[in-house]
Amino acid sequence: MKIKLKNVGKCFLNYTILILGFQINAQSIKEQPKEIILLIGQSNMAGRAEMIKQDYQVVKNAFLFDSLNRWVPLKSPLNIHSSIRKEASIQRFNLGHSFAKEVIADGNINPLGLVVNAKGGTKIDQWIPGTHFFKEALRRGKSAIGDQGKIIATFWLQGEGNLGDKDPKFAIYFKKLKSIIYTLRKEFNNEKMIFIASELNKNRPENEDFKKMLDRLNTEIPHGASVKSAGTSTYDGTHYDHKSLEVLGKRFAIKFKELYKK
Repeated sequence: MKIKLKNVGKCFLNYTILILGFQINAQSIKEQPKEIILLIGQSNMAGRAEMIKQDYQVVKNAFLFDSLNRWVPLKSPLNIHSSIRKEASIQRFNLGHSFAKEVIADGNINPLGLVVNAKGGTKIDQWIPGTHFFKEALRRGKSAIGDQGKIIATFWLQGEGNLGDKDPKFAIYFKKLKSIIYTLRKEFNNEKMIFIASELNKNRPENEDFKKMLDRLNTEIPHGASVKSAGTSTYDGTHYDHKSLEVLGKRFAIKFKELYKK
């Protein structure tokens, strides 16, 4: 009799776990974002700013696509799930956090999904169509889409690795950037996918040409835009500090709202 009761107890426990599992999965499916944004680039997109207490708090109604292809509540560090990132210890605060808070506050997108797949120290040649980094961005983006989702925007923050290029007015860079934009739109089946890039904060003459090149996104690329770096600062001459990444996230949100139409 004891053995039978013990078995009954085990069966009941297993049944309970099974039911809870179904409930969790049902909740996960219910909350799965349909409107998804991809964040790619190098270290400033990965986020190198020191984390503060509020960064560990979950952004309500915003979700992050993790390394196990699940949607989890969004909280920093966001690039921790990147399939191409450097060591985990240097993945810190990035602009996606403040961007998500701004967009969710409006209530126009609920829930919001972010896929963050950046890697520090990379050049644009490592991101053009056909490269490993580009393929990984596609793979993770398509996995996040699932059956009902859509990549509505891609955010880009890269350029430190190319400032020394012998590329007058960064014409070659812009050509490569366009190939990234249009190939992403084709692969994600969204010709109106928004593409927003951020300027760098570098006190170098060539950076002025780089900023002018990015500004072409506003006039030459439909549904494209650039975010200004004026008024921001870095903690080491290259990497944006925490306050500046918060500012950039909000600026991305402003540009995004201007361009986004359901």
